[in-house]
Amino acid sequence: MQHIQTERDAGVAVIKLARPKANAMDRRMLDELITAVEDLAVCSDVRALVLASEQPKFFSSGFDVTEVFSYDRPSMTRFFGRFLDLVARLASLPKPTVAAVNGHAFAGGAVLALACDFRIMADGPFGFALNEINLGIALTPGLIHLTREAVGPHARSIVLAGETVTPSRAREIGLAHELAAPEEVLPKAKVLAATLGGKPAGAYALAKRWYSAPFDDRPHLDAFVSQWFSPECQERRNSLMESMKK
Repeated sequence: MQHIQTERDAGVAVIKLARPKANAMDRRMLDELITAVEDLAVCSDVRALVLASEQPKFFSSGFDVTEVFSYDRPSMTRFFGRFLDLVARLASLPKPTVAAVNGHAFAGGAVLALACDFRIMADGPFGFALNEINLGIALTPGLIHLTREAVGPHARSIVLAGETVTPSRAREIGLAHELAAPEEVLPKAKVLAATLGGKPAGAYALAKRWYSAPFDDRPHLDAFVSQWFSPECQERRNSLMESMKK
């Protein structure tokens, strides 16, 4: 695979986002991630999964705006549909999942971390944000529910105000299970995953399924795409692209 790396160690599988320089997601990267998660879901020797990053200072910046912002409506519908598929597969994986958030996590990158059961986050000058609202983009109901599950009432400021959460704030509100130095994030995530993977597998899978509502945002795909191509969203997206040229 071109944009991700996988490895296994004593029952813990690690999927590393590995697309320079900030793990911005394009169509190919989504397809690779979906394939990897599906493959590991049925591996009997894999008891837990860690989602990590090969890039320093970035877990993921979200979508690759240089590609995704150029999509027409059918292309955007296919792309975001595949992203929802990826989130659904992660959220419903009947095994423990831990996000090793070694740096910045924005927009779609933050969503991937939220789709995991727990998050180990780097302590440093990093931000975690669902900043879609600032671009005129509305998160789908399932993505909002994932945020509520993680941080409870604090989800309102993250979703509606696009608040950027610092690591210390993430620990305070329960978004981060633990903070660590950037180089210790992955090792600690693997330890947590191994601990969770040592729980009775059937009980963990059932408890996880009962804990969370099934993730299915496909019925909201058309509404999301309509807002994506609304005048206010197109204006904000064009402004962002112009600022990136300077």
